[in-house]
Amino acid sequence: MRELLRKIPQVSKLIEEYGRVHGNSPLLRMAIKKAVDKVRREILEGKRNHLEDLGLVIGEELKRLKRTNLRRVINATGVVINTNLGRSVLSEETANFIKEIATHYSNLEFDLEEGKRGSRVRLVEELLVDLIGCESAHVVNNNAGAVFLVLNTHAKEREVIVSRGELVEIGGSFRIPDIMRASGAILVEVGTTNKTRLQDYKNAISPNTALIMKVHKSNFYMEGFVEEVKAEELLSLGLPVYYDAGSGLLMDLRKLGINYEEPSFKELIKKSLHLVSGSGDKLLGGPQAGLILGKREFVEPLKKNPLSRVLRIDKLTLSALEHTLRLYREERYEEIPTLRMLSTAEEELKKKAKKVAKYLKNVKGLSVSIVRELSVCGGGSLPELKLPTYCVAIKHQRISPQELYKWLLKQEPPVVGRLRDDLVLLDMRTVLEEDIKPLISVLKGLEF
Repeated sequence: MRELLRKIPQVSKLIEEYGRVHGNSPLLRMAIKKAVDKVRREILEGKRNHLEDLGLVIGEELKRLKRTNLRRVINATGVVINTNLGRSVLSEETANFIKEIATHYSNLEFDLEEGKRGSRVRLVEELLVDLIGCESAHVVNNNAGAVFLVLNTHAKEREVIVSRGELVEIGGSFRIPDIMRASGAILVEVGTTNKTRLQDYKNAISPNTALIMKVHKSNFYMEGFVEEVKAEELLSLGLPVYYDAGSGLLMDLRKLGINYEEPSFKELIKKSLHLVSGSGDKLLGGPQAGLILGKREFVEPLKKNPLSRVLRIDKLTLSALEHTLRLYREERYEEIPTLRMLSTAEEELKKKAKKVAKYLKNVKGLSVSIVRELSVCGGGSLPELKLPTYCVAIKHQRISPQELYKWLLKQEPPVVGRLRDDLVLLDMRTVLEEDIKPLISVLKGLEF
């Protein structure tokens, strides 16, 4: 071990040697230092007994350092709103608008008509009011922030009544009770996990009650011996009602041919609820944002809360949100990738699967077939929705399905599929049209 450690060349000599090929750059020096550290560690751990591949290790480190940490991937999981893979994909036109705003100055907080300081939220408020029919709107950086801001503004040190069956956990182990506690509101649980009645809410009302909060179970569902109170029924109790809609649906899914009942922003506002909030990057199909909608007397105080500055969205998010909302206003739903993927017909997916499979039939060692499967919406949305889809199923004679799955993750671009039994499935519902060529190119690399 000691003899092998002594044989590791000095970093300065390696920089001189490899600098002739790669140029003596800061990245090369960093790559060599990291490679030497890695090799030394492997020797000490008994995982290495030679230095023959030191050049390869340096090359791999250099390649890794040149690569950005945040990377484009091909989503072949079939999960449309895939939280781990960045949730909703934006349209090309929306991305171009973001680029224009990002690479130039903008009127982010400047009123061009008045020639003085303006409000960034006003840039999308009118769009939201027109689309949804609410009196006023506010936007923050995500829906957890929206929930926090509503509770802190309207219920700090006061009681908020919530059904026990709606104390949900959202992504990343964040729970409604935790957000409520952090906001300063006092949680009052009513009912049971499976049944909550109007009388339960009524019995819990006290002089210190500020709000009744209803949380949409967007990432799970209950069936059987269950009962819950509709949002509009809560209005009869004479207290402000706040509905956390979670997944942020802006339109009736049935317009897209999806037979699924999910409350949209517009439907909830029509019920005369005082406040409604939801996400911008789930079913809405835009960027990560928290949308707060409702009656003016309840929305306007949110804007004056100092926490609104802490939670405000930046200009790139704002530009993405505005452009996405404009697509809705013009009823260009097919140009919103999330909506398009959710509503893609089976036959179209089958054609796409056949197209990919055709180019792979001559790859040695690779077995390819087309299988009918089910996709899901994902992103904590539409938990009962199962979408018929077609997958390209692959299997390699020289490596296991688990090894094949991991091999795909290491390619450029990485391909994320799903494992089923002894196959790797590549779901065509979430493979974008522009991903087909690079996907085929990656898969052809399996000929080894």
